[in-house]
This record gives sequence, C-alpha cells and structure tokens, in this order.
Amino acid sequence: MGQIQSLADFLSMVRRRILLIVAVLMIGTAVTIAWTLGQPKIYEAIAVAQIESPTVRDTGSSTPGATTNGTDHRLRILEQKLMARDNLVGLVENYGLYANTGFSTGLKVATLREAVRLTQITDQTATFGASRVPTGMMIAVTHSEPVIAAELANDFLDQLVSLNRERRTAAAQQNLTFFQAEATRVEAEIRALEARIASFKEQNAAYLPTGIAAQRDELGALKTTLLELEQKFIELDAGRSRQRAEVIERQSALLREQEALIQARIDEINRNIAGAPEVDRQFGILTREMEQLQEQHSVITRRATEAEMGQQLTSQDQFERIEVLESALVPENPVSGSRKKKAALGAILSGVLGVGLAFLLEMMNPVIRTPAQLERQLDVKAVIAIPKLTTKSDRRSKRFVLLVALAAVLAVIWTSATAMRNGAMSVIGMIAGRVSKV
Repeated sequence: MGQIQSLADFLSMVRRRILLIVAVLMIGTAVTIAWTLGQPKIYEAIAVAQIESPTVRDTGSSTPGATTNGTDHRLRILEQKLMARDNLVGLVENYGLYANTGFSTGLKVATLREAVRLTQITDQTATFGASRVPTGMMIAVTHSEPVIAAELANDFLDQLVSLNRERRTAAAQQNLTFFQAEATRVEAEIRALEARIASFKEQNAAYLPTGIAAQRDELGALKTTLLELEQKFIELDAGRSRQRAEVIERQSALLREQEALIQARIDEINRNIAGAPEVDRQFGILTREMEQLQEQHSVITRRATEAEMGQQLTSQDQFERIEVLESALVPENPVSGSRKKKAALGAILSGVLGVGLAFLLEMMNPVIRTPAQLERQLDVKAVIAIPKLTTKSDRRSKRFVLLVALAAVLAVIWTSATAMRNGAMSVIGMIAGRVSKV
C-alpha cells in the first residue's frame, strides 16, 4: 500500500487531495443527477382476466385432459393475436405512442411488444405431475405515462375477452356448417347408391338369392317333367305295333319339342345358378357400401346435433368464457426506482471514485512525508522534523477553496432537488389533466 499504512496516513492523504476528491464528487454527482433526470419514470399497469367454467356442460365434449390442453392452446392463440403486428400497429396509431421519438413503425411495434407482458395464471394447488389448469391471464403494460399504461392494459383486456367470444362463436358456427354440409353430401351419396342398387336388382333379378331359390324349385319341376316325357317316349315305343307310324312320329316330334324347350330352360337355369356367386359378390359390395354410408350418416347426424347444441350454448354464453376480473388502475408509483436514491448512489460512487483516484496518485508518487514513514522505510529514527510552515494567507486561501467547494456541492444538490420536484409536479399535473379528460 505504499506510504499509506495507517488511518493517520489515509486522513493525511485526504487532506492533501481534497480538491481532487471534491472535484470528482461534484462532477460525478452532477452527471448522475443529469442522467437520472433524463431517464423517464416507468409505470406499470396490471389487468387480470379470469376463465369462467361453463355452467352447462356439453356431455359430448372431450375428456378433462383434452379440455385443459384446449384451454391452454386457445389462450396461446389469443396471445398471438393480441401481439400480432397489425394489432400493435393499430394501438400505436390510436394512442399516438412514441410519437416524439422518431422511431420507425417496426421499432415502435417492437418497443410496445417489449412493454407488454401476458402471463397465464394456473392452479397452484395442483399435485406434482398433474397438468396445470389455466384459470386466468394477467396483462401487464409498462409506459412512461401512467394513464396510457392503464388504458393500454384495459384495451388489451377488452380485446382478449372479445377475441375469445368471437373465436368460440365462429368455431361453433363453422363446426355446425361443416357437419350440415357433410350430412347433405352423404345423403346425396346414399340416394345415388340406392338408385344403383335398384337398377342392379332389376338387371340381375334372376341371379339374386330370391330369384335363384325360385329357379331351383323350377329346375326340380322341369327335371320331373323330363322324366315324365321319357316315360311317354317309352310308352310310344311300346305301342308302335298297335298304332300307325304317322301318329307315333307326330307325337314323338311334339314330345321332342317339349323336351328341347325344357332342356333349354334347364340349361338357362344352370347358367344363372353358376353366375349367381359373382352377382352376389357385387351385390354384397353395394350392400356394404350402403351400410358404411348409413353408419357415416348416423355419426355425422349425431355430431351435427352436438354442434347445434354447442352453438346454442355459445349464443347463450354457456361456454367456457373469459371475464374481466380486475381492470387496470392508473399506477401511482413508478416501477423504475426512486430518482433520489439513484442520485444519492451516484454521489456515493463519485466520492469513492475520488478517493480511489487520490489513492492511485499517492501510489504513483510514494514520497516520505512523516517521521513514521521514514522509520518504516529506512529503519532510521529521525533526529529532528521540520514542520511545514503555513502563513495566514495560505490558511485563508485553503478555507476559501473549501468553502467554494462546499457551496458548489450544496448548489448542485439544491438544483437537483428543485428539478426533481418540478418534474414530479409536472407529471402530477399531466396525470390530473388526463384523468379529468377521461
């Protein structure tokens, strides 16, 4: 530490460097006060919205876990809409924000986005591992003017409530419109398929199960008739000796014609029976397609009914809605900190800096000034010490310098206090004027 090894050495250094310390203190205090006065006061306004559970629940809704995720997802979408560029540009223009800063539109939007904080409020009593259910949202807005901060927070709160209502109403209407359109589409497909099935039945009636059953019965009867014809042929052959040949030939020709017709019909029935499986397969495809369409129509009809019920609940405000819990009030105290504390801290740091500079100069010029320092450095005891002689004029000039320095410090402090008081009075007057206009 050089020659400063005791409290007496330190005090002696302070006396020698008092002008430097005072000068640094004055300059630092003045700079701190100027910087503090140049910093605007920042006020924060807070508005709170609450998520109200529906009084009438839709039994067709999803599970509670999906509802929780849906609420969180919906809140995040609303946050994105609130913080969208177009919405922020509208707020900047409506309130004339940052008009005197010379900022571009993009920079104004970025500054406003940083000044707004949207925070979800969740259930803090949820057990470990359980999903946190959002129960509300806190909107905090910071601005140099407390009235504008409160107005912006309330504006964001109103937008949040209205956007949620519009989104739920539009979603319910779109849901209902979609299922109604799907029901109309499926009904048209069912009618078209019914026409196809009717035409298919008409064209393939002989191949269908009911027609095949009747043809099988007919086939049995035709085979019985063939047997009877065969019996008649045998009888004709047996009676050739008793009847004329022309009669027998005529009867035989008639029997052969009947046999040919019956055989042709039997062949036709056999072909129909052979082709029945393929026709039955195609008819089964059409039947299954009809069953699928009917099942799809049933599901769509049920969902359309649920959508219509949801729309009715939405129109009667029976859905999960966002309500105003706390409107933002005009903040009374800034959140940027007290200017007096900042000025005092700057003065203290300036004084410490002045003492530090004085100490640094002493270290750079390690001169032996007292007998004690001589004895410590050279291990030699001083025989005699000649004191520094000061005249009355020297003492008067030193007192004058100290008085001038003290007066300068008091003047700086008084000026700073006056400026801070005037700034506070102007802010109060501005707030009073805006409140009276509101």
